[in-house]
Amino acid sequence: MATLAHARARSAPAVQIAVYSHNYWPEPTGIPYYNTGLCRWLARRRGWGVTMRTGVPHYPWWKVPEDYARRDYHHGRGDELIDGVRVERVRHFVPSPPPSGLGRMRLDLSWLGAVALRSLWTRRRPRAIVLVAPPFLIGLLGLWLRWRWRVPVVYHVQDLQVDAALELKMLPQVLGTVMLATERLILGSADLITTISPTMRSRLIAKSEGRRRVALLPNWVDDRALRPWTEPNRFRAAWGLGPESVVAMYSGNIGRKQGLEVLIEAAALLPAEYAVVIAGAGAERGELERCAALQAPGRVRFCDLVDAADLSEFLSAGDIHCVIQKPAVAGAVMPSKLLNIMAVARPVVVTALPGSDLANVVEAAHAGLVIPPEDGPALAAALRTLGQDPLRRSRAGARARTWVVETFGIDRVLARFAARLLLLAGGRQGRSTARS
Repeated sequence: MATLAHARARSAPAVQIAVYSHNYWPEPTGIPYYNTGLCRWLARRRGWGVTMRTGVPHYPWWKVPEDYARRDYHHGRGDELIDGVRVERVRHFVPSPPPSGLGRMRLDLSWLGAVALRSLWTRRRPRAIVLVAPPFLIGLLGLWLRWRWRVPVVYHVQDLQVDAALELKMLPQVLGTVMLATERLILGSADLITTISPTMRSRLIAKSEGRRRVALLPNWVDDRALRPWTEPNRFRAAWGLGPESVVAMYSGNIGRKQGLEVLIEAAALLPAEYAVVIAGAGAERGELERCAALQAPGRVRFCDLVDAADLSEFLSAGDIHCVIQKPAVAGAVMPSKLLNIMAVARPVVVTALPGSDLANVVEAAHAGLVIPPEDGPALAAALRTLGQDPLRRSRAGARARTWVVETFGIDRVLARFAARLLLLAGGRQGRSTARS
């Protein structure tokens, strides 16, 4: 990592891409993880000039790390060059945990306002723009940038933010109606819409009324970096768990849409040789720790997530991984953590509705068990089933790794996206040149 002021000057790559999202490295999980992987891959593997226009790191801790909190962000002084990617940051509001719906809206609007203001004096014109939603209102920023620079805009949907908020009753219906109308405007104007799962693609096609093509850009797995760990595991040692323990693990964001209370309920029903580890941060972690202390005292360990360099060993510390999904968000959210778990050859137990994207992936890969959502006894029973059968766990994990590498390997997924992006940018550039 180096500041841009000290980076050596070099000739500009032929292809210049700008990516917009308020999440990026060093944020460790979820959307930031995939934003970082996309930008690094395009810069390293394709040699493109990639600019990431983002905010201050805050997720999933809901606080800004001290190093970034102290920086001066005026006139680009807080920008960085990280792994060949130019990272341009703006300061914005970050709500205190647990953030309310209004707090999240204020975060989104403050970041959008700051990055739009900075764009007024940004002179480098990219050949294409990639917007990552949520926040879904980033699409309005994209419409303005599309008009200003006359370049194509890709609107990439990681979560259906408005749908999820309405289904979880986090928004008044009237406000939700206005936001859905705004979303339709955005979807009708982007040059290309992409999303991560078939169900979300179907929803977006219905929302856009066929006016724009909606393509799949699934989350991927970096199968070179994430591999099964066969050495002694220092994380299990730190938790005081030997080979005789069966570790059921959850890793990722700890928020309202995860519904992790069901895992606490299951922990209280498991035999003594089982240990439940919940790794992550988020708005609901404090409340979940209090719940665990009351309902399953001494049965649940909490820890933080780790850097990407330690992820293979960390995920391999679990014998079984739990992917928890509330039924209300089954069609609006696809948990990204699943692919990394599969890459380290670990079996999973997922709580998901039949026919959901999450259930379909696990069943197609024969990677574990699918049980009904919000059913603690069923989750405990599934964990006992896999926990008592090491051979079954091993076979499920091996099948999971093989399937995910063949289907969602990073080179396979991002090469297709890069080709589509290059065609879109070249075509738009060609039409602009022809008109001039």
